[in-house]
Parts: sequence; C-alpha cells; structure tokens
Amino acid sequence: MHAIMKKGPEPGLAMGEVPRPEIAPNEVLVRVRLAGICGTDVHIHKWDDWAQGRIHPPLVLGHEFVGEVVESGRLASGFKPGTLVTAEGHIGCGICTLCRTGHSHVCRDTRILGVDTDGAFAEFVRVPATNVWPIEPGIPIEWAAIMDPLGNAFHAVLTADVAGKSVLVTGCGPIGLFSIGIARAAGAARVFASEVDPRRREMARREGADRVIDPHTEDFEQIIRDETRGDGVHVVLEMSGNAEAIGQGLQVVRNSGRVQWFGIPGDPILLDIAQSVIFKGLTIYGVTGRLMYETWYEMCNFLISGRYDPSGVITHRVPFARFDEAFAAAAAGHSGKVILDVSGNSGSGPGGSLPGGDRPGKSR
Repeated sequence: MHAIMKKGPEPGLAMGEVPRPEIAPNEVLVRVRLAGICGTDVHIHKWDDWAQGRIHPPLVLGHEFVGEVVESGRLASGFKPGTLVTAEGHIGCGICTLCRTGHSHVCRDTRILGVDTDGAFAEFVRVPATNVWPIEPGIPIEWAAIMDPLGNAFHAVLTADVAGKSVLVTGCGPIGLFSIGIARAAGAARVFASEVDPRRREMARREGADRVIDPHTEDFEQIIRDETRGDGVHVVLEMSGNAEAIGQGLQVVRNSGRVQWFGIPGDPILLDIAQSVIFKGLTIYGVTGRLMYETWYEMCNFLISGRYDPSGVITHRVPFARFDEAFAAAAAGHSGKVILDVSGNSGSGPGGSLPGGDRPGKSR
C-alpha cells in the first residue's frame, strides 16, 4: 500500500510503498478515506529537536483519520465491514493505575498512533479495537476525520466549566479556533481571542469571538480589563505555546480564575509563580489528549445536536499524492485545518482548498 513516511533521520517526508498491515486478534483494519494534518506531523516533517528525540524512522505518520472497517480480529467483535470509524490516537497500556482509574489519556506507557507506531497517512491502518470509534449518522465525514483535534478543544473547554463566564483564547490555530466555537456552544458569556496572524484573526471573528486582539499592536491587558469591568477573564485557554502569550494570559485572568494550558512551548519558560499563580489563587490545568472516553461522548452529543459546527475551521482538502502542498499549508501559520484525501478523490477549489480558496484563519 502507499503511505506517507519518515524514511530516515532528516527533514522531509516521502511517499513510499509498505506492506498492508496484518492485524492482531484484538485489532481492526481500517481503509483510510480522509486524514488530518496535526502540528505533531509538522514537527516530524521538519525533523526538529522534539522529533529527533522521539521519532524512530522508518515510520508512517498520521493519527487523525476516518475510514471504513475492512477486517476485525477474532477478539474485536462488533465492527462490521464497511462501518465508518475514526479512532482515539492514544493507546494506553490498559493495566496501570491510571488506565484503570479513568486516566488512560495520561498513561505513562502511552503509545501514539503515527508517532510511536505506524499511523493513518496510508491506505490502511490497524488500530486496537478499544480505540475504534464508530461514526454516528448525521456526522459529516470531514468532521469525523478531525475528531482527534476536536476532542482536544472539547477537553480544554468543557473541563473549564465556561457557561456564563468570560473566556480568552490565546492562539487561533485550528484547535484555538475550534475552542472559540465550542466555548460559545457551551454557554460562555463572552469570548475573547488573541492572535498575531490577520487571516486567523478574521477566522476567529467568524467562529464567534466577541473581541479579537492583535497582541503586537494593541494594549492587550487594557482591552481585557476594560471589557471585564476591571476583573479579568474567568478562563484562559492557552493554545499558542508562545511565552509572551502565556504570560499575558496569567496577567489578565481574574483572581480565582482558571487557566487551561494546551500549547507546547519550544523552550523552558521563566514565570513568577508566586505572583502570577499562588497569590491569585488560580487553577492551572494541563490539557493533553482527550478524556477516554468521556470527551468523545460529549463531543458527539454537541455535533449530533447541531450545537457546534466545525466546518468553518477546515480550509484545505488536498489529494493524498500532493501531500507536500498540504504540509506547506499546515506549516505556514495561516490556514485552519488541512485534510488529506487518502481515498484518491481530487481536492476541490484552488490549490486543493475548499470552495472559495483558503478561508483565512502558529498555534496549536
């Protein structure tokens, strides 16, 4: 089968031929139709310091996908051939204390699809049956392809209890943009967004942000104070990993507020923990992955009910063979979500973008 691979320890990716996976008794084989490009995939493409310390080529990338069941192992019951599915990309050990107490998303022995084991940028992918998630009728296939990153955003927003509260999203990459719409759907009273890229600022407005701030040209802290009667926001969703944005978020969150950290800094950051966290009585929550599988149920309820529509964040759908174009779009810092059409259908719109071209939208 054809697959997008990191063939060796160097920058770049290549399309290659690899054996079709053979499944174990507890696994499911899926024919991939669509696959989303994640920031993690971009790091692997660039072969940066993180990738060099984590990735062991050769490796097939990809952990965001949707496809049809082809075959199930004898211990993987309930998955009929042709069933449309996606999957949770974190594969926990299943037997440690964390996995057995509902915290398998932070299992110390977690393997990640497309990072630690061959992934979904291929015609077929094998997945443990416990990780497979059937797609309910009414959920469009493009939404199903990006349930992994959508789940990150739902996890960040819903664990913060945003109903009736003011929320600030720092960093309007795809997951930041998802978070704006989800916060509105979850009942946030006001949603603010901070983003340096003008196209992504426009996307943030379309996703429902009440006020979008350019932190490089506007008085970020004063605007938030003015808009919140001097108190600051109840919740900060930090999606950028940028040291300046992290510091600004801590400045404008109100005393006793909550900060959800999702963006990953490239380097260690120096913070005044006493003044910025302890004396303000803040709650800090590190967001990784999704709650398995509480977040998945919550997310699907929002999508099926029509309370949230992520379509506006999807800006590109690119044919599998033109993956270099897709990665360039994802790495440029202007796009929303970029999807690869693995099934062989051609992309629509100019340059593989969706109709209307690149809907404006380096944030995680």
